[in-house]
Amino acid sequence: MERARRILPQYEPEVSRTLTKALREEGVNLVTGVQIECIAQKSDRQVEVVARIGDRQQTFKGQKLLVATGREPNTDNSGLDKVGVQLNERHFVNVSDKLQTNIPNIWAAGDVIGRQTDSQPATPVGARDGVIAAKNALAGAHQKVDHRVIPRTIFTDPQVAVVGMTDAEANRTDIRCWCGTIPLELVPRASATHQTTGIAKLVINNDTHEVVGVSLVMPNAGEVIHEAAMALRFRAKLEDYIDMIHVYPTMAEALKIAAISYFKDPAKLSCCAE
Repeated sequence: MERARRILPQYEPEVSRTLTKALREEGVNLVTGVQIECIAQKSDRQVEVVARIGDRQQTFKGQKLLVATGREPNTDNSGLDKVGVQLNERHFVNVSDKLQTNIPNIWAAGDVIGRQTDSQPATPVGARDGVIAAKNALAGAHQKVDHRVIPRTIFTDPQVAVVGMTDAEANRTDIRCWCGTIPLELVPRASATHQTTGIAKLVINNDTHEVVGVSLVMPNAGEVIHEAAMALRFRAKLEDYIDMIHVYPTMAEALKIAAISYFKDPAKLSCCAE
């Protein structure tokens, strides 16, 4: 049950549609636009949820209930108020781009800072920022965090992996963008392994051809996204994706084929053509 009109509302619409189709084909009952009204533990093995969908009420039953409502910082009763560390309205610790709090000798990193400095609540981000905070606190490194490129993966089947901006995010900036999406059936590896449920989408700056965002739905998307992340880090362009020799056949070729789609119809290409 999802409160929004689609699952993964912050992701690309193509990602949401593709994953919804895949999950429903596996028998998952996805219900969107849901407002939960009450929950009852009927027995040790049954939970009942009453929800409103539009103007009608519906009851759902299951063995277990998993509630995903976001994250809250574990700052309550931590003593931060006693030393004067400032928190924001959601109780996340306020930090500078060097992860320093308003108290000069106190730094913070990880989920406790929320999305400040464009951070994201993820283990590798916290681990990296923890190193920077320690270097700044103990060695006077004065190093700033850089959260411009953070790849992330949802380990569904197929996996969802993204890095950079979505189409909507790019349009909210000064970027004049172009977006190209290819179905996974155009990727030879996917066809050979009969795993064609998925997409690859590129968001580019149409003036410079720089790729500013990538979204993938495919098997092993969490592995493939690192190529895109490295490309974004070094501000690679469509031509860089196309010119790089990819191992054939691999799922990573989806990035190259998506880039080619800017110039020509990839459905009309032979397996290794450019």
